[in-house]
Amino acid sequence: MSHSKLAREPWLWVFVGVWAAVVSALHFGGLAYDIYTRIWWWDVLTHSLSGFGVAGVLFLVFPQTFRGARAPVVVGGIILAIGAGFEVYEYLFKDFWWGWSMAYYAEDTAIDLVVDVVGGLGFFALVEGVLRSRARADSPRSDSPPSSGHLRSDGGEKADDDSPSNR
Repeated sequence: MSHSKLAREPWLWVFVGVWAAVVSALHFGGLAYDIYTRIWWWDVLTHSLSGFGVAGVLFLVFPQTFRGARAPVVVGGIILAIGAGFEVYEYLFKDFWWGWSMAYYAEDTAIDLVVDVVGGLGFFALVEGVLRSRARADSPRSDSPPSSGHLRSDGGEKADDDSPSNR
């Protein structure tokens, strides 16, 4: 199975949608009930879960981003950039940190960005695990004739790659 075909699976869309709803409920519930200030790890939890969810949306919209040897770096960089944008928003428009020193805010921001990326790479690992699992399940048995796939530019042979005709 290819990245593009996996990104079209309805169950994955439902999974990412439900994930987004849960993360939103945790975030807004944390704000409404002052959980962020009472439970020290709530911010870490919501950032890691949101990094996972943002990577999920990234995969559904741009599955090719998850292909290739540099994909973890690319995905991590995109999640880092989105997280940094959110941190700027948080700095400019939130009043919960009004009593924090700039040093404490910088430390909180660094931790938030790290767990954003860790969450995003967690989704990357999920995608790779699903693809490997499906590849093992779909691999021909030794008594089956060889597949009639085509040769890719990287030397691999696979019938259902991410070529434009298979998207």
